[in-house]
Amino acid sequence: MKPIAALLRTKRMGAIVSDVSRATMADAGAVCELLGAQFREHGIELGDRAIAAGVEGHLNDASRGAVLVAKLDDRIVGFAILATIWTVEYGGRVAWLEELYVVPSCRNSGVGTELLAVALRSAREMDCAAVDLEVDVEHARAENMYARAGFHRPRRDH
Repeated sequence: MKPIAALLRTKRMGAIVSDVSRATMADAGAVCELLGAQFREHGIELGDRAIAAGVEGHLNDASRGAVLVAKLDDRIVGFAILATIWTVEYGGRVAWLEELYVVPSCRNSGVGTELLAVALRSAREMDCAAVDLEVDVEHARAENMYARAGFHRPRRDH
């Protein structure tokens, strides 16, 4: 877990995305649909109501974090969700990169990298001291993307 200033060295990769921005309630249905697809890919069973409550909870209360969407030709092809908490470890607000997903047809094109870069900028705009995340061990490609952005495994002695 590095301070956010150190994480903002993300190199722009020339993504095919036309726009990465904060989601609005008009985007909620598409984000929920993609989040459901992500959960199915990972074998996570979560009902549509729970997914909608989570997404709408973020969209209705900006103090909870941010939902970002990547659009290609006005179609949402990826999203990132940042949730914020106040921590003792950093003595302030920290963003948790709760989700980052890109539709399979747009992977390896820079969409994820661009979403991550905008998520890190958003965290800085929300005065976050750091951004934390976790990656499943079988997701080496995602772990490599995060490593390129400056993330590293925390060293804990306890």
